Amino acid sequence: MLGSAPVPPPSAPHRRRAGVQLGIGIKLAAATVVVLTSVTILVANQVIQKTRDDLVSAKANAASMMADLLAGALTAPLDFGDRDAAQSDLDELRSNRALIGAVAWGSDAEPVAKVGHPPEGLSVFTARGAENQVLEREIRVARPVLRDDGRRLGTLVVVFSLEPENAAFAAARRNILEYAGLVAAMTAFLLLAFARWQIVRPLARLVDAARRVGKGERAVRVNVGTSDELGRLADVFNAMSAAILEREGKLEMATKSLRELFDNMREAIVAFGPDGRLGSEVSKQARQIFGERAEAGHHVAELLYRGGPLCVESQALRQWVDVAFDAELDVFPEVAELAPRDVWFERAPGDRRFLRLEFCPVVSGQKIARIMLLATDETELRRLEESVKTKDEEHARQIAAMRRLIAGGGQVFVRFIEISRERVARCSELLQGGGPLSPADIDELLQLLHTMKGEARSFDLERLADEIMTLEDELAGVQARARSEDRISVDGYSVSWRSRLKRVADELTRAQETFVDASPVGRVILDQITVRRTDVARLAELIGARDGEAAEIVRRLGARPFGEVLASLVERVPRWAENEGKRARLEIDGREVPLPSDLARVLPGVIIHLVRNAIAHGIERPDARIRTGKPELGVIRAICIEDQPLPTIVVEDDGQGIDLDALATSAGVDPSDLRRARELLFTPGVSTKGDVSDMAGRGVGLAAVRADLLSVGWLIEVDASRRIGAAFVIRPRTQAAPRSNGE
Repeated sequence: MLGSAPVPPPSAPHRRRAGVQLGIGIKLAAATVVVLTSVTILVANQVIQKTRDDLVSAKANAASMMADLLAGALTAPLDFGDRDAAQSDLDELRSNRALIGAVAWGSDAEPVAKVGHPPEGLSVFTARGAENQVLEREIRVARPVLRDDGRRLGTLVVVFSLEPENAAFAAARRNILEYAGLVAAMTAFLLLAFARWQIVRPLARLVDAARRVGKGERAVRVNVGTSDELGRLADVFNAMSAAILEREGKLEMATKSLRELFDNMREAIVAFGPDGRLGSEVSKQARQIFGERAEAGHHVAELLYRGGPLCVESQALRQWVDVAFDAELDVFPEVAELAPRDVWFERAPGDRRFLRLEFCPVVSGQKIARIMLLATDETELRRLEESVKTKDEEHARQIAAMRRLIAGGGQVFVRFIEISRERVARCSELLQGGGPLSPADIDELLQLLHTMKGEARSFDLERLADEIMTLEDELAGVQARARSEDRISVDGYSVSWRSRLKRVADELTRAQETFVDASPVGRVILDQITVRRTDVARLAELIGARDGEAAEIVRRLGARPFGEVLASLVERVPRWAENEGKRARLEIDGREVPLPSDLARVLPGVIIHLVRNAIAHGIERPDARIRTGKPELGVIRAICIEDQPLPTIVVEDDGQGIDLDALATSAGVDPSDLRRARELLFTPGVSTKGDVSDMAGRGVGLAAVRADLLSVGWLIEVDASRRIGAAFVIRPRTQAAPRSNGE
């Protein structure tokens, strides 16, 4: 389908040579006539010349004999000086009609006798011997007159006319020429007839057959009927015609197979020339994908881009086409790297196809004659890849859940479900009556929802987190009005809020069921620890406040390792930081330190708040950290210090620290009162972050942290001794002062 260069069709007329067109028959006839004419003229001239020579020779012989007899007769008259006798002898010649004249001279070179009208200048013969002189119109015969003893007595010159011989010669020449012409004409006719029958006609049949083959006619044969060179030429032509027919059949089959192959290929194939215009070679797939734009004459840039000449991609492709056809063949692979490799092609509104592109040169004479574009529709492959990627991500999340199960994270998730349901129940209780809400009620609702949202995102429960965030945004919208009024009516919102709270509860149930499905032990995972939690709780009730070894064992059974509480955070912190345009990691110290069961119950939400707060407020962006001489990667540390009777927990970072002045200013508090400024961190609605994001900005995070810790008898304070970064210390109420960095 795609050749190396355009080839004219077989029937295309060839350009004729300039000048008069002469057939081989005419040329052969002309050559024959020329040769025969030349031969006839040569032969005729030879015959004519011989005829004249014979006539003149006969006349010369007769004249010589007559001159010899007359010279003998004049011997006596000249010897005795008898002029009359000499004249009388010459007069006898008058009867000869061919005689022009005769003169006899004596020894004194004076004419003795004369007859007729001899021409002038004959006296030159007096000093010569016997001689015949043949001229055009006459013949002159000179003879010396001698005595018997050899003495010369005089000279006789006789002149005869050649007119009769010339007349006979003319008649003979005419006859010879007529006969020669007739013979030449007959010979030429016979030769031409033979040539036409044996040469011209077979050649004409060969020419006609060749013309028919050129027009595409098949099975053309020529039957000459001879075994000479023309016969062999006809045999060769017939063999060539058969070979062409066979090759055309094979080529047609190959072309058909190639067309079927191209039409069944996944690639859309088109070809374009140096002007970027498409040719007629278009595969079936190309017509299906590009439609009318794949027709010949369209520019390849118009084929791929709908933006027209003003489209940046279209302009770039047009420039690439110019460069590609100007490039040498050996550098085309480098030029091809500059061509677009893929394109999103909009076949119709809403029907976008992803095409992978490949440009291949079509070479003719070491030059790039055309470029073939192969476009592969990989839309379904891309969709499959996205589907596989989604499934891989889902699988990865399931694997992560399994890893948390193996590491003890299953109990953390179960506790999250339980405490989240308690929080949902509390929110439902606050909204159940449908009556007015106080600012404290709205603050409590926001704290409960904010804590649940952070914990949900730590478990990749995005749908749950989104539902909570939507409800949180609606509550935040009425928070400002609630602060300016003692109580605010929520009649227009309570139904919607309860509906969303129902969806939050449903998402919790769905998350629990997904967790159960991913668990190798099924639903037992919800109540499985080293020992059953119900048994531990019952033991704690039985022991009560008593001391002793049994009470200590029960407390240890209820305690959870610090590392188990934070198992899911290590891999979440880098992603949370990336969402804020930052880089950070979480380090955990004291993983093996046991936590009391009441603290372990609320600590995951507390630590999540503190870590996210460090990312949002403390850790700087990489460029800012570099300017201050810090590494780009920020560090957040969660430290659990084993102490007696209860541990101390520190959450610190190496960020920019807490801007207490800005915090005090935003709350309208005197910045010099540091104690009160530090307390502002835990006041609802106070935040140093100017904008609200998923990470922070509502001023409820630390307030929720303090409330959760106070509910189980623990405190949280800011370590004021830090000069770099910030540190929060969590300790039981019985301890006198917070600790930091393990001090």
